[in-house]
Amino acid sequence: MVEKKDIEKLIVQHKKSNINNHWTDSFFYNATKYSGEVRENEILLWRSDFFLRGAYPIFHIKFDQNDKMQGVKLEKNPFHKLLNKLSIGFFAVIIAFLFITSELRFAVIATCGILIIGFLLRIVLHKSKKYEIGLMTDELKLTIEQIEQEKNPELTKSNATKPAKAKTKEWTLGKILTRLILYPFCGLIVYFSIVGLIPEGKRILGIFGVIIGLGYPIADLILAFGIKNYR
Repeated sequence: MVEKKDIEKLIVQHKKSNINNHWTDSFFYNATKYSGEVRENEILLWRSDFFLRGAYPIFHIKFDQNDKMQGVKLEKNPFHKLLNKLSIGFFAVIIAFLFITSELRFAVIATCGILIIGFLLRIVLHKSKKYEIGLMTDELKLTIEQIEQEKNPELTKSNATKPAKAKTKEWTLGKILTRLILYPFCGLIVYFSIVGLIPEGKRILGIFGVIIGLGYPIADLILAFGIKNYR
């Protein structure tokens, strides 16, 4: 049975789990295995990731009164929670700004475009995050199993749990058709922003439109090609 002292040995950097520390680990990409905080009946472990950055999880490892490991729970880090709230506020301000400074018809169309692209980006980023968190979870599981095997030599590797990683197919017919529809739509947003907004002096909205229009295809292609090439 894995004990609390065994998990404590995994911590390379002892620090509190707060917004400031997680912001630092996210911004500077701290991949130390692991940063952590030791509490009375649990240990918090985390590390940053090249793709996840600030969206990495915290592993809450629970222990009983005898310091025997009971289980592991995943939770968003405080900086990620704050970032989600700020993102919602940022989009709300942009939409409000559109309705205040633009004609109603244009504001409604632009708002619909922002919401659609934002929704698509959320889907792509969710898939990417789920994939990376799965890798990090499997990594920690294998580490804990190795500790248990060292403490109990009778446990052979054949008895250890082998994580089954299903291959995500990024080029199915459905996904290809979706890209054929959405990529041109994103291109129209970029074109409209460059030709329609920026020349009229609405540079901030134009630049924002270009970022939104390019965001989905870039994130989607990174998910389809970038992760595999990086790994």
